[in-house]
Amino acid sequence: MPTIDNRQLLKGMFLLSGILLIAACAEPPPPYSVVYEPETAPEVVTVKAAIQEPEPEPAENIVYEPEFPETYIVQEGDTLWDISTVFLRDPWYWPEIWFKNPQVENPHLIYPGDTLAIVYIGGERRVQILSRGADGSVLSHTEDGLSIVKVNPRVRLKSIDATIPSIPIESIRHLVERPIIIDADTLENSAYVLSSLDNHLINSINDKLYVRKLDTKGGNGRYHIYRPHKPLFDPITNELLGYEALYIGESKLLLRGDPASVRVTNSEREILRDDRVMPMDNTNFERDFYPKPPSTKVSGEIVALLDAISQTGLYQTIAINLGSRDGVESGNVLRIRRFGDVVRDKNEANPRFYVKLPDEQVGMAMIIRSFEKVSYALIMEADFPISIKDYVESP
Repeated sequence: MPTIDNRQLLKGMFLLSGILLIAACAEPPPPYSVVYEPETAPEVVTVKAAIQEPEPEPAENIVYEPEFPETYIVQEGDTLWDISTVFLRDPWYWPEIWFKNPQVENPHLIYPGDTLAIVYIGGERRVQILSRGADGSVLSHTEDGLSIVKVNPRVRLKSIDATIPSIPIESIRHLVERPIIIDADTLENSAYVLSSLDNHLINSINDKLYVRKLDTKGGNGRYHIYRPHKPLFDPITNELLGYEALYIGESKLLLRGDPASVRVTNSEREILRDDRVMPMDNTNFERDFYPKPPSTKVSGEIVALLDAISQTGLYQTIAINLGSRDGVESGNVLRIRRFGDVVRDKNEANPRFYVKLPDEQVGMAMIIRSFEKVSYALIMEADFPISIKDYVESP
Protein backbone atom coordinates (compact mmCIF):
# COMPACT_ATOMS: atom_id res chain seq x y z
CA MET A 1 0.00 0.00 0.00
CA PRO A 2 1.53 3.34 -1.06
CA THR A 3 2.30 5.95 1.59
CA ILE A 4 2.13 9.78 1.34
CA ASP A 5 5.47 11.58 1.63
CA ASN A 6 5.42 14.21 4.42
CA ARG A 7 7.01 16.72 2.09
CA GLN A 8 4.28 16.24 -0.49
CA LEU A 9 1.62 16.58 2.21
CA LEU A 10 3.19 19.76 3.52
CA LYS A 11 3.49 21.16 -0.02
CA GLY A 12 -0.18 20.44 -0.67
CA MET A 13 -1.26 22.15 2.54
CA PHE A 14 0.75 25.28 1.64
CA LEU A 15 -0.80 25.31 -1.85
CA LEU A 16 -4.31 24.98 -0.44
CA SER A 17 -3.70 27.77 2.09
CA GLY A 18 -2.47 30.08 -0.69
CA ILE A 19 -5.57 29.51 -2.80
CA LEU A 20 -7.84 30.25 0.18
CA LEU A 21 -5.85 33.41 1.00
CA ILE A 22 -6.08 34.72 -2.57
CA ALA A 23 -9.81 34.06 -2.67
CA ALA A 24 -10.32 35.91 0.62
CA CYS A 25 -8.35 38.98 -0.51
CA ALA A 26 -10.03 39.27 -3.96
CA GLU A 27 -12.67 42.07 -4.49
CA PRO A 28 -16.25 40.85 -4.66
CA PRO A 29 -17.82 40.79 -8.13
CA PRO A 30 -20.16 43.63 -9.17
CA PRO A 31 -23.91 43.21 -8.48
CA TYR A 32 -25.69 41.04 -11.02
CA SER A 33 -28.78 38.93 -11.39
CA VAL A 34 -28.89 35.33 -12.50
CA VAL A 35 -31.95 34.01 -14.29
CA TYR A 36 -32.89 30.37 -13.74
CA GLU A 37 -35.67 28.20 -14.94
CA PRO A 38 -38.49 28.33 -12.33
CA GLU A 39 -38.34 24.63 -11.43
CA THR A 40 -34.54 24.67 -10.81
CA ALA A 41 -34.09 28.17 -9.44
CA PRO A 42 -32.56 28.24 -5.96
CA GLU A 43 -33.50 30.90 -3.48
CA VAL A 44 -31.18 33.79 -4.31
CA VAL A 45 -30.95 37.40 -3.27
CA THR A 46 -30.12 39.78 -6.11
CA VAL A 47 -28.65 43.21 -5.60
CA LYS A 48 -29.62 45.91 -8.10
CA ALA A 49 -27.04 48.56 -8.72
CA ALA A 50 -28.41 52.12 -8.69
CA ILE A 51 -27.92 53.56 -12.15
CA GLN A 52 -28.45 57.28 -12.68
CA GLU A 53 -30.25 57.55 -16.03
CA PRO A 54 -30.45 60.94 -17.70
CA GLU A 55 -33.91 62.47 -17.84
CA PRO A 56 -35.32 62.52 -21.37
CA GLU A 57 -35.36 65.92 -22.97
CA PRO A 58 -38.84 67.29 -23.67
CA ALA A 59 -39.90 67.12 -27.29
CA GLU A 60 -39.85 70.48 -29.01
CA ASN A 61 -43.25 71.27 -30.45
CA ILE A 62 -42.35 74.61 -31.99
CA VAL A 63 -39.95 74.11 -34.88
CA TYR A 64 -38.55 77.17 -36.64
CA GLU A 65 -37.73 77.16 -40.32
CA PRO A 66 -33.98 76.53 -40.73
CA GLU A 67 -33.57 79.59 -42.97
CA PHE A 68 -36.04 82.17 -41.70
CA PRO A 69 -35.37 85.81 -42.73
CA GLU A 70 -33.83 88.33 -40.38
CA THR A 71 -36.80 90.64 -40.92
CA TYR A 72 -40.14 90.45 -42.70
CA ILE A 73 -42.21 93.43 -43.84
CA VAL A 74 -45.95 92.80 -43.67
CA GLN A 75 -47.62 93.05 -47.06
CA GLU A 76 -51.15 93.99 -48.07
CA GLY A 77 -53.21 90.79 -48.25
CA ASP A 78 -51.07 88.85 -45.75
CA THR A 79 -52.66 86.78 -43.00
CA LEU A 80 -51.13 85.70 -39.69
CA TRP A 81 -51.10 82.14 -41.01
CA ASP A 82 -49.15 83.22 -44.11
CA ILE A 83 -46.66 85.23 -42.09
CA SER A 84 -46.13 82.43 -39.60
CA THR A 85 -45.17 80.02 -42.38
CA VAL A 86 -42.18 82.30 -43.01
CA PHE A 87 -40.81 81.61 -39.51
CA LEU A 88 -42.39 78.29 -38.42
CA ARG A 89 -42.69 74.79 -39.81
CA ASP A 90 -46.13 74.51 -38.16
CA PRO A 91 -47.80 77.94 -38.50
CA TRP A 92 -50.60 77.19 -36.02
CA TYR A 93 -48.14 77.79 -33.17
CA TRP A 94 -48.04 81.53 -33.82
CA PRO A 95 -49.95 82.53 -30.61
CA GLU A 96 -47.15 80.87 -28.60
CA ILE A 97 -44.25 82.76 -30.17
CA TRP A 98 -45.51 86.35 -30.31
CA PHE A 99 -43.71 88.65 -27.91
CA LYS A 100 -45.82 91.51 -26.61
CA ASN A 101 -44.15 94.80 -27.42
CA PRO A 102 -44.31 97.44 -24.68
CA GLN A 103 -45.66 99.94 -27.21
CA VAL A 104 -48.23 97.53 -28.70
CA GLU A 105 -51.29 96.70 -26.62
CA ASN A 106 -52.25 93.67 -28.71
CA PRO A 107 -49.39 91.87 -30.47
CA HIS A 108 -51.80 90.28 -32.94
CA LEU A 109 -52.84 93.66 -34.32
CA ILE A 110 -50.30 94.17 -37.08
CA TYR A 111 -50.62 96.28 -40.19
CA PRO A 112 -49.15 96.33 -43.69
CA GLY A 113 -45.73 97.97 -43.53
CA ASP A 114 -44.90 96.67 -40.04
CA THR A 115 -41.52 94.93 -39.73
CA LEU A 116 -41.29 91.59 -37.89
CA ALA A 117 -38.23 89.62 -36.82
CA ILE A 118 -37.06 86.79 -34.58
CA VAL A 119 -35.66 88.08 -31.27
CA TYR A 120 -34.30 86.25 -28.23
CA ILE A 121 -36.22 86.88 -25.00
CA GLY A 122 -34.83 85.06 -21.95
CA GLY A 123 -32.90 82.74 -24.22
CA GLU A 124 -36.00 81.76 -26.20
CA ARG A 125 -36.89 82.81 -29.72
CA ARG A 126 -39.93 85.02 -30.21
CA VAL A 127 -41.46 87.00 -33.06
CA GLN A 128 -41.61 90.71 -32.31
CA ILE A 129 -42.78 93.84 -34.11
CA LEU A 130 -39.62 95.86 -34.64
CA SER A 131 -41.03 98.73 -36.64
CA ARG A 132 -44.50 100.19 -37.06
CA GLY A 133 -44.16 101.26 -40.68
CA ALA A 134 -42.41 104.34 -42.02
CA ASP A 135 -43.67 106.64 -39.27
CA GLY A 136 -43.32 104.17 -36.41
CA SER A 137 -40.52 103.01 -34.15
CA VAL A 138 -36.97 102.65 -35.47
CA LEU A 139 -34.69 99.66 -34.87
CA SER A 140 -31.01 100.34 -34.13
CA HIS A 141 -28.07 98.31 -32.83
CA THR A 142 -25.39 98.97 -30.21
CA GLU A 143 -21.71 98.11 -30.70
CA ASP A 144 -22.11 94.80 -28.85
CA GLY A 145 -25.00 93.76 -31.10
CA LEU A 146 -27.88 94.59 -28.76
CA SER A 147 -31.01 95.90 -30.44
CA ILE A 148 -32.64 99.14 -29.34
CA VAL A 149 -36.11 100.19 -30.43
CA LYS A 150 -36.67 103.94 -30.38
CA VAL A 151 -40.32 104.92 -30.34
CA ASN A 152 -41.41 108.22 -31.84
CA PRO A 153 -44.42 109.90 -30.20
CA ARG A 154 -47.39 109.64 -32.53
CA VAL A 155 -51.08 108.77 -32.73
CA ARG A 156 -51.98 105.75 -34.82
CA LEU A 157 -55.42 106.20 -36.32
CA LYS A 158 -56.29 102.96 -38.11
CA SER A 159 -59.37 100.81 -37.92
CA ILE A 160 -59.18 97.33 -36.42
CA ASP A 161 -60.46 96.11 -39.79
CA ALA A 162 -57.25 97.42 -41.38
CA THR A 163 -55.16 94.94 -39.40
CA ILE A 164 -53.83 91.68 -40.78
CA PRO A 165 -56.47 88.97 -40.12
CA SER A 166 -55.68 85.48 -38.87
CA ILE A 167 -57.07 83.80 -41.97
CA PRO A 168 -58.79 85.02 -45.16
CA ILE A 169 -62.01 86.54 -43.82
CA GLU A 170 -63.92 86.51 -47.10
CA SER A 171 -63.33 82.76 -47.38
CA ILE A 172 -65.19 82.10 -44.13
CA ARG A 173 -67.77 84.88 -43.94
CA HIS A 174 -70.51 82.63 -45.31
CA LEU A 175 -69.66 79.99 -42.70
CA VAL A 176 -70.17 82.27 -39.70
CA GLU A 177 -72.93 84.54 -40.98
CA ARG A 178 -75.31 81.95 -42.44
CA PRO A 179 -76.94 78.74 -41.16
CA ILE A 180 -74.95 75.78 -42.45
CA ILE A 181 -76.01 72.64 -40.60
CA ILE A 182 -79.53 71.97 -39.36
CA ASP A 183 -80.25 69.18 -36.92
CA ALA A 184 -83.49 67.24 -37.13
CA ASP A 185 -85.14 69.01 -34.16
CA THR A 186 -84.34 72.49 -35.51
CA LEU A 187 -85.64 71.51 -38.92
CA GLU A 188 -88.92 70.28 -37.47
CA ASN A 189 -89.53 73.42 -35.39
CA SER A 190 -88.20 76.13 -37.75
CA ALA A 191 -90.36 78.77 -39.46
CA TYR A 192 -91.25 78.18 -43.10
CA VAL A 193 -92.63 79.97 -46.16
CA LEU A 194 -96.36 79.30 -46.41
CA SER A 195 -97.23 81.40 -49.43
CA SER A 196 -96.60 84.78 -51.08
CA LEU A 197 -98.46 87.80 -52.36
CA ASP A 198 -100.40 86.82 -55.48
CA ASN A 199 -99.73 83.18 -54.54
CA HIS A 200 -96.55 82.86 -56.62
CA LEU A 201 -94.94 79.44 -56.66
CA ILE A 202 -91.47 80.93 -57.22
CA ASN A 203 -90.31 84.15 -55.55
CA SER A 204 -87.26 86.40 -55.62
CA ILE A 205 -86.02 89.83 -54.52
CA ASN A 206 -88.66 92.39 -53.43
CA ASP A 207 -91.41 89.74 -53.28
CA LYS A 208 -93.63 89.61 -50.20
CA LEU A 209 -93.77 86.29 -48.32
CA TYR A 210 -96.06 84.92 -45.61
CA VAL A 211 -94.18 82.90 -42.99
CA ARG A 212 -95.56 80.55 -40.33
CA LYS A 213 -94.08 80.11 -36.82
CA LEU A 214 -91.69 83.06 -37.25
CA ASP A 215 -90.06 84.30 -34.04
CA THR A 216 -90.53 88.08 -34.21
CA LYS A 217 -89.56 88.91 -30.62
CA GLY A 218 -86.32 90.83 -30.29
CA GLY A 219 -83.64 90.58 -32.93
CA ASN A 220 -83.10 93.04 -35.73
CA GLY A 221 -86.05 92.03 -37.88
CA ARG A 222 -83.85 90.40 -40.53
CA TYR A 223 -83.97 86.74 -41.48
CA HIS A 224 -82.08 84.18 -43.54
CA ILE A 225 -83.95 81.99 -45.97
CA TYR A 226 -82.54 78.52 -46.50
CA ARG A 227 -83.50 75.12 -47.78
CA PRO A 228 -82.62 71.71 -46.28
CA HIS A 229 -80.33 70.45 -49.02
CA LYS A 230 -79.11 66.96 -48.24
CA PRO A 231 -78.68 64.76 -45.17
CA LEU A 232 -75.16 64.16 -43.86
CA PHE A 233 -74.41 60.67 -42.55
CA ASP A 234 -71.41 59.41 -40.63
CA PRO A 235 -69.54 57.17 -43.10
CA ILE A 236 -68.51 54.82 -40.27
CA THR A 237 -71.64 54.52 -38.10
CA ASN A 238 -74.24 55.72 -40.64
CA GLU A 239 -75.59 58.11 -37.96
CA LEU A 240 -77.57 61.08 -39.26
CA LEU A 241 -75.38 64.08 -38.43
CA GLY A 242 -77.76 66.75 -39.72
CA TYR A 243 -78.94 68.43 -42.87
CA GLU A 244 -76.80 70.69 -45.00
CA ALA A 245 -78.52 74.04 -45.51
CA LEU A 246 -78.66 75.57 -48.98
CA TYR A 247 -78.53 79.36 -48.67
CA ILE A 248 -81.41 81.01 -50.54
CA GLY A 249 -81.48 84.68 -49.51
CA GLU A 250 -82.43 87.27 -46.90
CA SER A 251 -85.63 89.01 -45.86
CA LYS A 252 -86.88 91.86 -43.69
CA LEU A 253 -89.87 91.79 -41.32
CA LEU A 254 -92.88 93.82 -42.45
CA LEU A 255 -95.71 92.70 -40.16
CA ARG A 256 -95.75 90.54 -37.04
CA GLY A 257 -98.26 87.75 -36.64
CA ASP A 258 -98.79 84.14 -37.60
CA PRO A 259 -98.36 84.16 -40.48
CA ALA A 260 -95.91 87.07 -40.46
CA SER A 261 -95.11 89.15 -43.53
CA VAL A 262 -91.55 89.61 -44.78
CA ARG A 263 -90.03 91.17 -47.89
CA VAL A 264 -87.16 89.47 -49.75
CA THR A 265 -84.14 91.79 -49.72
CA ASN A 266 -81.66 89.43 -51.38
CA SER A 267 -81.98 86.14 -53.23
CA GLU A 268 -79.32 83.89 -54.69
CA ARG A 269 -81.81 81.20 -55.76
CA GLU A 270 -85.53 81.00 -56.35
CA ILE A 271 -87.58 80.96 -53.14
CA LEU A 272 -90.10 78.16 -52.86
CA ARG A 273 -92.85 77.22 -50.46
CA ASP A 274 -91.64 75.34 -47.37
CA ASP A 275 -88.23 77.05 -47.49
CA ARG A 276 -87.06 77.71 -43.93
CA VAL A 277 -86.64 81.12 -42.29
CA MET A 278 -84.16 81.78 -39.47
CA PRO A 279 -83.30 84.97 -37.55
CA MET A 280 -80.09 86.61 -38.76
CA ASP A 281 -77.54 86.93 -35.97
CA ASN A 282 -74.04 88.23 -36.68
CA THR A 283 -73.20 89.19 -33.12
CA ASN A 284 -70.89 86.18 -32.74
CA PHE A 285 -68.95 86.84 -35.92
CA GLU A 286 -65.28 86.25 -35.18
CA ARG A 287 -62.64 87.95 -37.26
CA ASP A 288 -59.64 86.38 -35.55
CA PHE A 289 -59.19 82.66 -35.03
CA TYR A 290 -56.29 81.60 -32.82
CA PRO A 291 -55.18 78.11 -33.88
CA LYS A 292 -54.48 75.27 -31.48
CA PRO A 293 -54.59 71.48 -31.60
CA PRO A 294 -57.71 69.80 -30.15
CA SER A 295 -57.59 69.18 -26.40
CA THR A 296 -57.72 65.42 -27.04
CA LYS A 297 -56.53 63.21 -29.88
CA VAL A 298 -59.24 62.99 -32.51
CA SER A 299 -59.65 61.37 -35.89
CA GLY A 300 -62.55 61.87 -38.28
CA GLU A 301 -63.87 61.53 -41.80
CA ILE A 302 -64.69 64.14 -44.42
CA VAL A 303 -68.44 63.89 -45.05
CA ALA A 304 -69.00 66.75 -47.51
CA LEU A 305 -67.23 69.29 -49.72
CA LEU A 306 -68.91 72.70 -49.71
CA ASP A 307 -69.48 74.07 -53.23
CA ALA A 308 -67.53 71.19 -54.78
CA ILE A 309 -68.35 67.79 -56.23
CA SER A 310 -65.34 65.47 -55.98
CA GLN A 311 -62.29 67.61 -55.09
CA THR A 312 -61.53 70.92 -53.43
CA GLY A 313 -58.50 73.01 -52.51
CA LEU A 314 -56.96 75.94 -50.65
CA TYR A 315 -59.36 78.20 -48.71
CA GLN A 316 -62.31 75.94 -49.53
CA THR A 317 -64.55 74.28 -46.96
CA ILE A 318 -64.99 70.69 -45.85
CA ALA A 319 -67.47 69.13 -43.42
CA ILE A 320 -66.18 66.50 -41.00
CA ASN A 321 -67.93 64.06 -38.66
CA LEU A 322 -66.46 65.67 -35.52
CA GLY A 323 -68.36 68.17 -33.41
CA SER A 324 -68.61 69.72 -29.97
CA ARG A 325 -69.48 66.33 -28.47
CA ASP A 326 -66.05 65.12 -29.64
CA GLY A 327 -64.27 68.07 -28.01
CA VAL A 328 -63.47 70.08 -31.13
CA GLU A 329 -64.08 73.83 -31.34
CA SER A 330 -63.37 76.85 -33.49
CA GLY A 331 -59.65 77.32 -34.06
CA ASN A 332 -58.71 73.66 -33.75
CA VAL A 333 -56.17 72.60 -36.37
CA LEU A 334 -56.29 69.18 -38.04
CA ARG A 335 -54.07 67.38 -40.51
CA ILE A 336 -55.70 66.13 -43.69
CA ARG A 337 -54.35 62.70 -44.61
CA ARG A 338 -54.82 60.37 -47.55
CA PHE A 339 -54.98 56.60 -47.33
CA GLY A 340 -52.04 54.91 -49.01
CA ASP A 341 -52.77 52.77 -52.05
CA VAL A 342 -52.57 48.97 -52.02
CA VAL A 343 -50.22 47.86 -54.81
CA ARG A 344 -49.02 44.48 -56.05
CA ASP A 345 -45.34 43.65 -55.56
CA LYS A 346 -44.22 42.06 -58.83
CA ASN A 347 -40.94 40.92 -57.29
CA GLU A 348 -42.76 38.42 -55.07
CA ALA A 349 -43.37 34.91 -56.38
CA ASN A 350 -46.97 34.99 -55.20
CA PRO A 351 -48.98 36.92 -57.82
CA ARG A 352 -51.52 37.81 -55.10
CA PHE A 353 -48.93 39.52 -52.87
CA TYR A 354 -50.00 43.15 -52.20
CA VAL A 355 -48.41 45.92 -50.13
CA LYS A 356 -50.22 48.77 -48.33
CA LEU A 357 -48.41 52.07 -48.89
CA PRO A 358 -48.15 54.58 -45.99
CA ASP A 359 -50.83 57.22 -45.47
CA GLU A 360 -49.62 60.69 -46.46
CA GLN A 361 -50.43 64.19 -45.26
CA VAL A 362 -52.02 66.23 -48.05
CA GLY A 363 -53.08 69.40 -46.23
CA MET A 364 -54.11 71.26 -43.07
CA ALA A 365 -57.54 72.52 -42.00
CA MET A 366 -58.85 74.79 -39.25
CA ILE A 367 -62.25 74.36 -37.58
CA ILE A 368 -64.29 77.49 -38.30
CA ARG A 369 -67.70 76.50 -37.01
CA SER A 370 -68.53 73.55 -34.80
CA PHE A 371 -71.96 72.01 -34.26
CA GLU A 372 -72.86 69.10 -31.97
CA LYS A 373 -72.12 66.27 -34.41
CA VAL A 374 -70.36 67.92 -37.33
CA SER A 375 -67.99 70.83 -38.02
CA TYR A 376 -66.93 72.96 -40.95
CA ALA A 377 -63.24 73.50 -41.52
CA LEU A 378 -61.31 75.79 -43.85
CA ILE A 379 -58.46 74.23 -45.82
CA MET A 380 -55.37 76.25 -44.87
CA GLU A 381 -52.81 74.19 -46.79
CA ALA A 382 -53.29 71.80 -49.69
CA ASP A 383 -50.39 69.92 -51.27
CA PHE A 384 -52.85 67.99 -53.44
CA PRO A 385 -56.56 68.34 -54.26
CA ILE A 386 -58.62 67.31 -51.23
CA SER A 387 -61.27 64.65 -51.80
CA ILE A 388 -64.10 63.20 -49.74
CA LYS A 389 -62.07 59.99 -49.38
CA ASP A 390 -59.44 61.75 -47.24
CA TYR A 391 -59.59 61.90 -43.44
CA VAL A 392 -58.52 64.27 -40.65
CA GLU A 393 -56.63 63.80 -37.39
CA SER A 394 -54.92 65.77 -34.63
CA PRO A 395 -51.59 67.32 -35.67
